[in-house]
Order: sequence, then C-alpha cells, then structure tokens
Amino acid sequence: MTARLTWHLLVFGLLLPLASGCEDGDWLGPVERGLRGMFNGWDMWATEAVRPYEEEMPGRVEGTVSVGSPSRFDRGKAEIDALSREARERRAALTYRRYCHHCHGPSGDGRIIVGESLEIPPADLRDKSVQSQSTEDLLEHLKTGGDLMLPLATTLSPAEMLLVIEHLRSLRDRPSKPYYSPKSTTPIK
Repeated sequence: MTARLTWHLLVFGLLLPLASGCEDGDWLGPVERGLRGMFNGWDMWATEAVRPYEEEMPGRVEGTVSVGSPSRFDRGKAEIDALSREARERRAALTYRRYCHHCHGPSGDGRIIVGESLEIPPADLRDKSVQSQSTEDLLEHLKTGGDLMLPLATTLSPAEMLLVIEHLRSLRDRPSKPYYSPKSTTPIK
C-alpha cells in the first residue's frame, strides 16, 4: 500500500465516525461533536472564560417601575473616591503608565520613542488646550479616541479613565525632556 493511500484511509477513518448521523446540510454539528468527544468533552462555550458573568436575571416585582441604577461612571467615581489620596495617586500613575505612557511619555509631552516616531505627534498633555478641557470632554476623548489614539472605551474601566484624567491634570507643570538623554554632544572628528 502506498503512503498516499494510507494517508487517505487514515483521514477517511477519522472523518467517517465524525460525520456519521449527518442530516442534509448538517455536517458541521456532528464533526464538532466528534471533535469534542475526542478531547474528553471539551466545549469552548462551556468554559468559564467565555461566560463568566451569565446568571439569570431576577424577575420584576409586580406593580413596580424600574428607575435605573447608578451609571458606570458614578460607580467608578465612587470607587476612586473611596481610595486614600496616596492610593489614588499611585493607582492613577500606574494606569497612566500602563495605557498612556508609551505614546505620551512620562511628562505627557510625547517625548518618548513611540511618540517621537509617529508622523503625527501625540498631543502634549501639559498644553493649556488639553488641560482646560472639562473632565467630560476628556472622558469622551478617551472613550472614542482621536487622530492616532485608539478608543479606550472597552479597554479602561470608568474608574481607570477618571484616574488617567487625574494623572493628566498633575502633568500640567512637568518640564519637557527627552526620554533618553543624548550620550554625547561632541561632534565626531
């Protein structure tokens, strides 16, 4: 028997049990069920990571009218208001470092490798035009993004967005300096 024929028989032997019981146009279901069976019943949709927050919604009490709950941003504000001043500043700096530092730099001036390599430089967060914006406008910009900035609505929680804005406000008087200082300014002879 040739190697090619052996390979075909092996593939056919694996697919036949998977495809058994197929109805017209339904070959994917049995194949998927067969693969699950081969991997001890593994089912992606049954994993906790796919459905971590699913739970049955409670029914509405007869005769009541729903008036809503606090907004996500009200809950985020309450979350950061509960922190001590030091913890709040530390968490704000960490959130800025994690999500904004790579383009805007430690001083907010964009003088960092990524920021300086962009064709359109990132906004100088120390600038009066940025610092004078309302918190609501800055929140909207964080959520929707800008020219080069990615929207962060699904990346940052409301509390993290508010913390980033708090840190951004603290950059107002920071001096501008390159992230890496030049090694030597002496001309080569």
